Amino acid sequence: MDNEGHSGDQHDEDYELVGSGQKKADSLNAYIDQILSYPETTDSAREILTRAKANGGVSVSDYERTWTNYKQCLLDKGYKEIILNKYPNGIYEEAAYYANGTPSQIQKFDQDRQLCFKDVGPVNEVFSMQQGNPNLAANVNEAIVDCLHRNNLVPKEYTAKQYAAERAEGDLKAFSINIKDPGVRGCEVANSVFASYPDDKLEHPF
Repeated sequence: MDNEGHSGDQHDEDYELVGSGQKKADSLNAYIDQILSYPETTDSAREILTRAKANGGVSVSDYERTWTNYKQCLLDKGYKEIILNKYPNGIYEEAAYYANGTPSQIQKFDQDRQLCFKDVGPVNEVFSMQQGNPNLAANVNEAIVDCLHRNNLVPKEYTAKQYAAERAEGDLKAFSINIKDPGVRGCEVANSVFASYPDDKLEHPF
């Protein structure tokens, strides 16, 4: 899990909540404008995001089409299997892959995934924000726990600090919630926190 950083003027136990109460942008459209300003945002993504600004967000059809195109892009390059996991909030995540290829195959696969993902990335960021962090919270732990509360996945008293502490333990047994619940995982993935578990299905691209 990506940490939010550590500020020297904070107590160690509070580092998980850096940026608490702050926002990534003033509005979803302002956030879209940020992404549109990035030179790496592709023309295809710009078209979708410009449409999203006019329509109050990225549509499900645009979002799903970008992921369908991503999968087809990789299949067209000769990979045997690409698995996209879909969570209850509509967010997609590619399954971890079984790395049984040669070092050069694995390197090329990672490069091809980055290439095929160029159109998806900007669109995925905005749709994920809509679904998993509509309040645009800057702190990832606050964003995830807000998502969990909005979807009635945790008790009302469950806090961002508690989630951060449990996640930092790195042990499933440390969690007081069902961390493997698809809804919980959807809130995490929407906020760029990716976790894999032994019983997850792996894709076999080679």
